Amino acid sequence: MFYTYLWLREDGTPYYAGKGSGIRAFTSWAHGVHKPKTKDRIIVQEFESEEDAFVAEKFFISYYGRLDLDTGCLRNLTDGGEG
Repeated sequence: MFYTYLWLREDGTPYYAGKGSGIRAFTSWAHGVHKPKTKDRIIVQEFESEEDAFVAEKFFISYYGRLDLDTGCLRNLTDGGEG
């Protein structure tokens, strides 16, 4: 199973979007960004294929925008879909 996930700030706004499987959404390892302190600030959406999860990840990053590009609120440093 593959999924996308959003990490939310305390005010409910997203600050990171990712694609994963297993425990990826629940660990800070290799993100460069710390996960939320509580699991209730992590939103997970499951997909049947990795390709579909990558499409959704890229959509979320495009929709919410990136802080480093001054286009939005996410701390992602890429447009997603890299794996």
